[in-house]
Amino acid sequence: MDKKQVGPLSGYRILDLTVMTAGPVGTVLLADLGADVIKVEEPKAGDLSRNLGNQFVEGESVQFLSQNRNKRSIRLDLKSPKGRDAFLRMAEHADVVVENFRPGTVDRLGIDYEAVKARNPMIVYASVSAFGQTGPYAAWPANDPIVQAVAGLMDMTGEAGGNPVRLGAPLPDFGAAALLAFGISAALLHRERHGEGQRIDTSLLSAALFSTIPRDGETLRSGKAPERLGSGHPTMVPYRNYQGSDGRYFFAACFTEKFWQNLCRALGRKDLLSDERFVGNPARTANRHALDVILEQQFLLHTAEYWVAHLSAADVPCAIVQDYHTALTQDPQIAHNHAVVEIEHPLAGRVTNIASPVNFHGSPVAYRRAPPTLGQHTAEVLAEFGFAEEEIAALEGREPAAVGEKS
Repeated sequence: MDKKQVGPLSGYRILDLTVMTAGPVGTVLLADLGADVIKVEEPKAGDLSRNLGNQFVEGESVQFLSQNRNKRSIRLDLKSPKGRDAFLRMAEHADVVVENFRPGTVDRLGIDYEAVKARNPMIVYASVSAFGQTGPYAAWPANDPIVQAVAGLMDMTGEAGGNPVRLGAPLPDFGAAALLAFGISAALLHRERHGEGQRIDTSLLSAALFSTIPRDGETLRSGKAPERLGSGHPTMVPYRNYQGSDGRYFFAACFTEKFWQNLCRALGRKDLLSDERFVGNPARTANRHALDVILEQQFLLHTAEYWVAHLSAADVPCAIVQDYHTALTQDPQIAHNHAVVEIEHPLAGRVTNIASPVNFHGSPVAYRRAPPTLGQHTAEVLAEFGFAEEEIAALEGREPAAVGEKS
């Protein structure tokens, strides 16, 4: 096989019990890198995201299609003794088990780490949950915005004097997904070096808190929670959205003295450099409202597009605030990065996905499989794990195929 067709994780077999977003996105990162990710789904409805949202293509949920490429799907009733035993038998020949059920669920099903480890001591068993496997919140029903509320993210988001606001994208979910994939990869490397498997876990809460760095230091040192500042920044000024004469917004970020000086020169306002209210970032932060009044009036003289071109030429970090559809379909840098890919689905036709965010130049990511239909690969996968046709038929609730027939 061509070396470039072998992903960094080719040869690793992952049993994926995850549903919704954090778990499936974490395993799609691993699948993109070549791991054989086998999505073990509840027989009737499958992954909860298969029926989530209000956009479907030929009965397939857009949400599910967005986060399950490069995987194979099997139906398996883990609540039945037969399904549990089949799963444990598969786990004997797997490298990784991943689950994101509410803590305690895998124990009740009899497929917890200790049960799997008894059959396969080298297993890497990974869990991702909302709050962690133990603790006062562990059993709470929760998802991304619930975690945003607990972690303080929601409270620090929104306009000054306004209400707390949910983040526009499920960042705790995706932070947990990245940490999950990172943890599994590190655990596999540890196994290669030291010959032992292990259990690992992460949570949306851990990911959310980790994403707030360096707000943690500022908050604990000051003894105060961050204020809601809209698009502004608690410790850097100017650093926010501004409106041009055409009503469009652009973001300008002067996070060093050099950029502040470049901004003043580009505006023809060298007087601001000697204004004691604005000399040094601490002074600008203390006098942000006075500075913003000056800048807001200045920026209303020209369009947002003019200012982005003018300030960029002066080496000031800035960008038009564009909507998400424009970003995905018209932005030249996103197009150059091939950040949106198309995959042919057996029912939905050509579907778009966000590409893997890491480029491996020696062993590039391959989009080998469309997101699977429910149970699409059940017979194929079980046969690979050594199940006889009669056993596969029993697990699928059908009669065994006659000799020469395909199941």
